[in-house]
Amino acid sequence: MIHSKLRSIVLLVLAEMAAMSLWFTSAAVLPDMVREAAISPGRQALLSSAVQLGFVVGALFFSISGTPDRFDPRRVFAISAVLAALANATLLVSPLGGDWAIAARFATGALLAGVYPVGMKIAVGWGTRDRGLLVGLVVGALTLGNGAPYLSAFIGGAAWRP
Repeated sequence: MIHSKLRSIVLLVLAEMAAMSLWFTSAAVLPDMVREAAISPGRQALLSSAVQLGFVVGALFFSISGTPDRFDPRRVFAISAVLAALANATLLVSPLGGDWAIAARFATGALLAGVYPVGMKIAVGWGTRDRGLLVGLVVGALTLGNGAPYLSAFIGGAAWRP
């Protein structure tokens, strides 16, 4: 039982970290995107802000619809993470700073509302005495995931597409 729980926690933390790295991906590579294409300051702001707005809309949807309570939260988490990654990947083929890129960032944020809060729900459901540790691990994964794009951009330099 303990090994199963530990394996599940490690998997959840890694998945949370990977999925939440999508949050700041465009902000981390924005200077490189601007060097590649002329993106107005307003469009730059929209690329970053669309994720936050999408997250708010997504969180409202998930909470009002009760999706994580009506369906298996692990599946909600997984589907949301995969769809968020696909939405974010459209930045590779969308005109930089264009409407599709901004819409993709909005969709990424909305779908991440099915990742972070649902990951918390999953972690909290796994513990009683160790609930604080489990929540702390998920918050730590969120923090590492949000910082990962900046580290990647620093290491990768101007080659933002890979």
